[in-house]
Order: sequence, then C-alpha cells, then structure tokens
Amino acid sequence: MKSMMKILSRYVLSAAGIALILLIINFSVLAAWIIQAGKYEQRDYSTAQLAMSLTESHGVYTLAESAAREIEKQYQWAMLLDDTGKVIWSKNLPGDVPLKYTAPDIASFTRWYLNDYPVYVWRHPDGLLVLGSEKGSRWKHSIEMYHEEMENILVWVPAVLILNALAAILLALLFGMRLFRALKPLAKGIEDMAEKQPVELSTRGLLGDLALGINKTSRRLIKQEDALNQRDNARTTWIAGVSHDIRTPLSLVMGYASQLEDDPELLPAKREQAGIIRRQSERIKTLVSDLNLASKLEYDMQPLRLSSVGLAALLRSVAADFINGGLDNRYSIDVMIAKEAQNAVVTGDDELLRRAVTNLIANSIRHNSNGCAIKITLEKGLDNCSCIISDNGAGFTQEILENLNHPRCSVGLQNHGLGLTIVRQIIKAHGGTTDFHNLPGDGCKIVLCLPVRQDPSISGDG
Repeated sequence: MKSMMKILSRYVLSAAGIALILLIINFSVLAAWIIQAGKYEQRDYSTAQLAMSLTESHGVYTLAESAAREIEKQYQWAMLLDDTGKVIWSKNLPGDVPLKYTAPDIASFTRWYLNDYPVYVWRHPDGLLVLGSEKGSRWKHSIEMYHEEMENILVWVPAVLILNALAAILLALLFGMRLFRALKPLAKGIEDMAEKQPVELSTRGLLGDLALGINKTSRRLIKQEDALNQRDNARTTWIAGVSHDIRTPLSLVMGYASQLEDDPELLPAKREQAGIIRRQSERIKTLVSDLNLASKLEYDMQPLRLSSVGLAALLRSVAADFINGGLDNRYSIDVMIAKEAQNAVVTGDDELLRRAVTNLIANSIRHNSNGCAIKITLEKGLDNCSCIISDNGAGFTQEILENLNHPRCSVGLQNHGLGLTIVRQIIKAHGGTTDFHNLPGDGCKIVLCLPVRQDPSISGDG
C-alpha cells in the first residue's frame, strides 16, 4: 500500500509541476508579446517630431527629407488641416480621403479611423497634422477603466494565478485518486499472486486489460503450482514406497550374506565375497534411507522432535561411536570444545543433528581412502554456535563446492551429493546455515552455524 501512496503523491506532484511550468510559459509568452508589441511603437520619429518637421515658408510647406522617409516607412499618407478643416498640405493623399472637414468630422476620426484608414493626429502651429496608415494594417481599440480598478489588478492577477494553480492541483488529485482506486485492486492482486493465492479481478474500467492479464497469469500460476505439487507428492510417495518395498528383500539379502560370511565350512574367499555383499547391502540400505529422509526434508514432511540438545555432548558422543566402532588406524578424530561453548544448547532434533555430524565424518572417511585427520571444533558467538568439521584429505572439486554452497537442485551432487544434501537440509530446518570450504593446503572445512541459548542444566561433559 505504501507503493500505491508513493505513486499517487508522485502523480500529484508531477501534475502540479506541469501546472507551474504552464504558468511560467504563459508569463513568458505574454512578456515576449508585450516586448514585441512595444518594438512597433519605438519609432525613430514620434508623431510630434514629424509635425515639427513640417515647416512653412512664404505659403509653401516643406517636409524634412528624413521625416518624409519616415512617413514612407511607417505610414501611407499625411495631410495638414487648417483651423477651418481645409487641407492645406498633403503627401500621398488617397483619392477617397476628403479635402474638407467639419468639427464633428475631425472629432470622429482623431482617435480611430478615417474612411477605414487608421489615423494619428498632432497639433501643428498652422492646424492639425493627420498621419494615415494602410487600411487593415492596424487595430485600434479604446480601453477605459477607473483608477481604483487599475490598482486592483495588482491583487487580482496573482489571485487568479493562485486559483489556477490550486485548480490544477485539485484536478490532479481527483484524477490521481481515480487512478489510485483503479490500481489498488491490481496491487492487491499482485500481492496475492506472490502468496500463491488465486486472483480474480474485475476487467471493467480504465485498467481492464491489465486486470485481465493478471487474472490469466494467476490462473496459469495456480495451475502450474498444482502440477508441481502433484509431481512432488508423487515423487515423495514413490520414494517412500520404494524405500518400504526394498527394505524387506534387502534385509533377507543382508541376513543370508551375514550367515554365509560366518559359515566356517565355506572357503575364506567365499566368506569374503559374502562380507562384500553384506557391506554393500548395508550401504544400499543407508542410501535408500537417506533418499527418503532427503525427500521428506525437502518438502517439510519430516517432523522435528524438538528438545534441548547439548552440542558439546553430542559431538563427543558421535566421535566416540566412530572410534569405538572399529575406526581404521589411518583415520583420527579429534574433538575441541571452546571454553565458552561447553554449555551451548540448541533447541532441535537430537537424532537429526547427530545424523548431520555423522554424515560429515563419514563423508571424510569415504572419500579419503588413504586416511586423513578429522577435526571437530565447537565455538560459540553471541547468539549462535559454529560446529566445524575439517579434514586434511582431498577436499572438494570446484564444481561440487559451487553446488554445495549454491545448490541448483536438492539431490544433484553425485558422489558428495545425498549425504551432504541431508546435512544442509537438517541445518536449514533448525534455522541455521551451512558453508563448505576447501582449505588452503589440503582438505576441506564444513561450518554448521546454529542459533543457540544458554542452558546451565545441559553440561558439555556428556
């Protein structure tokens, strides 16, 4: 909803800015027009100067040459009337202009037109000088108002401009609210699509086409989501079914192989072959169990049996199980618990956390056939605890390391895949993180980071 208000505010501000720009443009155009109009009035000779340039000597009138050029440039013709209204001098006088005028005639044309010629007059010592322009060349109109009204213009003009600006902002706000109401259901529909909820918007109104597109996209996403869920459920069910179906015949194979391995009547080579069958069957059983667990963790189908788990005790217990289980002399396991981590407690599933650490140790043993030194370290921070399992073996290839830290799929890591995938899923289910690294020399390091709490009742000496 904040984004919608942001859109509305920007829309209103943009409209207000446009209104301000339009006002500035109008002022600029008006100023340019006034300046341009003023240029027409900036003559080299005023009417008074032209009148003074017309002189009389012995009954003959003479016009200065410069004034004559100015009349040719600015006007079309000129004439001088004496006090009786008779033309006593003229220049370029048109044929439709009378040569004699009465006082009312003179009064009627002095400010406006004479036979549709725009005229200008000025008092001459010998009468009245009349300057005429070409017909249709100028527009003359009288503007008259009281002095008080003229003074009020300085108040009314800014007031009108402010009212225009307010009206523009109000209209922008009204149109913006209309746009806001149209966009609000679309925004809600997009939010619902992000939450994988079905969306059905009204396709009427200004944004009907966009709403129609959102409806189609929502139906398509829901359909795809249903298809994915069906596929994932089918896969999970299939894995669980296969795991169940394999378990019984695999137990029979393991049982008979174990009997043959212990049968003294068989040749040693045959007993060794039976032992190989038993060990590989146990490995198959473990892989099937891992595949089933990975599938459940992937789709949050594995319930967590939460309890308070002392990490120090858990790490020591797992290491002891490997050592007491006949660990080959080529491998060594050392456990180092930092002093501040002795009482570190995590709320989690003891069995799954034990499985994660076991998988990491088993991975180091499995992929370093020439032996390696395995080191388990527990360190505590402010609100988390880091369990570090490292070895000095072969380490990870760059491709596997990239897939471990940035998985593209849940079970696509080949030789290092399933066991480490389960580790990552278990830690993720507990709200933690996993990081896989190669050490600068030889070997690798896996860091399991889990949120912890201090619980004095759990001791790290178990």
